[in-house]
Amino acid sequence: MQYLESKGVKVPFIFEKNSDFPIIFFRLVFRNCGRSYDELAGVASMFARILNEGASDKFFKDLEFRAINLEASSGFENLELSFSCLKEHKNYAFKALATLLKNPRIEEKILQRLKINALGELASRQSDYDDVAKKLLNQTIFKEKAFQSPNEGDETSIKAINLEHLKAFYKHFFHLNNAAIVLGGDLEEKEAKNLSLNLLESLEKGKESRGKSYHLNEKTQDVILQKPSEQAYIYFAAPFKASFKDEDLHLAKIALFILGQGGFGSRVMEEIRVKRGLAYSAYASLDMRNSYSRVFGYLQTKNENAKEAKGAIRQIFDDFVKNGVCEEELTQAKNFILGSTPLRYESLSKRLGIAFMEFYQGLKIGSFKEELIKIKNTNLKELNAYIKKHSEILNLSFVSVQNEN
Repeated sequence: MQYLESKGVKVPFIFEKNSDFPIIFFRLVFRNCGRSYDELAGVASMFARILNEGASDKFFKDLEFRAINLEASSGFENLELSFSCLKEHKNYAFKALATLLKNPRIEEKILQRLKINALGELASRQSDYDDVAKKLLNQTIFKEKAFQSPNEGDETSIKAINLEHLKAFYKHFFHLNNAAIVLGGDLEEKEAKNLSLNLLESLEKGKESRGKSYHLNEKTQDVILQKPSEQAYIYFAAPFKASFKDEDLHLAKIALFILGQGGFGSRVMEEIRVKRGLAYSAYASLDMRNSYSRVFGYLQTKNENAKEAKGAIRQIFDDFVKNGVCEEELTQAKNFILGSTPLRYESLSKRLGIAFMEFYQGLKIGSFKEELIKIKNTNLKELNAYIKKHSEILNLSFVSVQNEN
């Protein structure tokens, strides 16, 4: 973890040299400019689509000829451009990305075509009840407008997007003060810095975007959306009061692994599938971002079993907080988390991803490995005390898309 200085701005720079293969991985992340920063829903997503049109008609053909894979993607908090390529084509890849940053094709003809594509994708998902339920849950548990439509926007907002929206987004968010670079592969650190600094010259200084925070509605809800579905698609969530900088966050990860994140053997899976036969799969996991923190879960069951399934989830959560976990569950959770760690670090792209998440969460590089030591040393008493302290997870809200008839 270092910083590159360009135009007086210090840009975070995460680098790892790895010569196992003659490959380069690169990510340019623009922080605090995803869906949650849209003035009009879907602008960030549409701008990512614009970037994926390249800087000219032959832009991607030239990249493909050199086996350079470049793409842009937008999420709830960030927008990023990334590429991977063979070592011999790294200079061309960096120059191509610089060209794209300087000359995104914000053109009416392209925008109209992309809007038709986005509206078509939106329409096709109306019959995907799994997707419908997930979006409805966000609309139910959060009051802010950022959650009232998906990342891509809704039909009204997509139709309303114009060139001025895209130009304003580009000017407001694509600058040095929002940027962070993640780079690794078969190249020396000095060369990596020079290539990155040359790329950063394409950006203006700009003004840093501030992070946002959201909180779940305190009032619990049970919303049913009736559709001609053969199954009930059930999503649920509860607030979880925690921060990435909490010294005891490792206890949350163990607790949620036991509760519902660990697959077979977890409380939710054992009760819902194994004992009651209500669903093929069911889970509950810790869903934390810089902007919000919650417990999030899902199951799918027969329409006539929906009420029983939701009651079972409430019962599982209530027993979990009231009685905690046993020594055997703690041991199994530790063994899995610690035993699977090498897989998380096995490839360069995974290691770079972990390093970026540590940075983005405000932690020092290497924090995840230090957390493993805490997990290894966790005892049953402190874990159960932590679980009991987080009774807010009992404030469960449910959304189900089902056929009540």
